[in-house]
Amino acid sequence: MHHLHDHNYKNLFSHPQLLKELLISCVPEPWVTDLDFTRACRIDKSFITSSQKKLESDLIWQIPFLSGQEIYLYILIEFQSTVDHFMALRILRYTLELYSSLLKDKPAMKKLPAVFPILLYNGDERWTAPENLSDLIDERISLDFIPRFRYFKIAENEFERDKLLALRNLIGALFLVETTEREALVPLVKQIVDILKQEQPEIAKAFVSWLQSFFADPVPDWVTDVSQLTEVPTMLATTVQKWKEELLEQGKSEGIREGLREGIREGMRETARKLKKKGMSFTEIAEVTGLSIEEIKNL
Repeated sequence: MHHLHDHNYKNLFSHPQLLKELLISCVPEPWVTDLDFTRACRIDKSFITSSQKKLESDLIWQIPFLSGQEIYLYILIEFQSTVDHFMALRILRYTLELYSSLLKDKPAMKKLPAVFPILLYNGDERWTAPENLSDLIDERISLDFIPRFRYFKIAENEFERDKLLALRNLIGALFLVETTEREALVPLVKQIVDILKQEQPEIAKAFVSWLQSFFADPVPDWVTDVSQLTEVPTMLATTVQKWKEELLEQGKSEGIREGLREGIREGMRETARKLKKKGMSFTEIAEVTGLSIEEIKNL
């Protein structure tokens, strides 16, 4: 992944709504449903050293509970494909640095707030590093004197495709795109569009920017600035057209080509519906989309 993709990936999780989807979809802890995401506040701090910034990134959120207390979420995003066996030690160090920062800001503090550490891993290799710090320490002394610390792992490649589709949110779509072969995504384009239509415009825009950096090198012209969600279907249809050209050149099977054609036509149908609502004539819509006038009338 190049730097732009890393930046856009982190930017997605800078939105409280996507943070909410991540926790509700992936963290089966009872306290998650008691969080007030409307008052979530991102903390402008980072404890990643300059030498590690190309391999990882971090996000810190302060979120109050509905009951009034608060919790901090420390999210470490791991970009490198190799597995760090001592990840638990690294995340513990970052967590302790966060605590030190909080004490510096509030020296009169008598009790530290809870910090929930999350590892978000999007590499291809299976994550095998211990999640518990104690598993990295020799146990020849009493366990009472061995630090107890565990991070919560979210590894994208451990989710089954059906489960991701069943989420029906951008977290499912994000993980699906990153873990699925390009040609296998074609029949799922409409479902991704349907998900985008349910999201806030700024999140949809961030997701399309991420799609651009994920698939394209160099960056194409088809996504420059998405300010309204209604623009997304057309842009995704353009992406599918690009996929079609690439796959046909590679001599893929007729079944895949048929899936590509249907994905493109569905995108054009969605565009035609929106143009009809804007009052454009059937003839003009047919010229733009390539659909027949009869088909446009029946939409």
